[in-house]
Amino acid sequence: MPHGELKTLLQDGHVLIGTWLNAASPEQAETIGYAGFDFLILDTEHSSYDLASCENLVRAADAASLPALIRVMSNEPVHISKALEYGAQGVVVPHVSSGQEAENTVRNAHFAPRGHRGAAPTIRAARYGQLSWNEYLTHAAKNTLVVVQIEGADGVANLEEIMAVDGVDVIFIGTFDLSDSLGISGQLDHPLLLDTVGDVVQQASKHNVAVGMWMPAPDKLGPWIAKGVQMVTVASNDMIFMDGCRTYVDQVRAEIPS
Repeated sequence: MPHGELKTLLQDGHVLIGTWLNAASPEQAETIGYAGFDFLILDTEHSSYDLASCENLVRAADAASLPALIRVMSNEPVHISKALEYGAQGVVVPHVSSGQEAENTVRNAHFAPRGHRGAAPTIRAARYGQLSWNEYLTHAAKNTLVVVQIEGADGVANLEEIMAVDGVDVIFIGTFDLSDSLGISGQLDHPLLLDTVGDVVQQASKHNVAVGMWMPAPDKLGPWIAKGVQMVTVASNDMIFMDGCRTYVDQVRAEIPS
């Protein structure tokens, strides 16, 4: 695993491997880090836990030196500022479909003069005030990762204006939503989806923006990495746990005489 801030690693061209956490389990967050993943996305959009639960999940990820991002429920200033105050390295914002929405995301994630994020010097991300405010401002400006999700035809149509927004670091393709929008719902190996992602990567490279996406299993990632996807998420904690359970059950049953 490469070491350092996610934003710098992506800018240096690394391919990073992560997964999603759908359970409010600090133990699982920590385990994912020890397993060797490069990052973890905490999901408050589709999981059963709320944003407040993320503070301890980020703390657990930190214990395993695992960078954590938080997918917020919506592009609201308070959601984004809270996620970053907890110590997440960045935010993932769903359903961004225009340049203005991307601009709002960046402004919500950054302090003045680039944005309007609320300032509080004693937050966890600033080590409860043990970092000087200037130190924290410098760190946040340099390392806060802004990930916007493109999940529909509108987002694809407005891709150029979204990528042109200064401060958008990653275009993350919501593969399931996008496949549904393209009329090929759930067909994640469909040539139309692959071609669409290829077009996104090509456009992103002109703007020095990385591209990320999700796939359900490792054996489906090769074509996407070959296309230039840098921020790879595979499966989720529950999918990985289910796969492990099934593997163990099958192995044990194979040892039982018929």
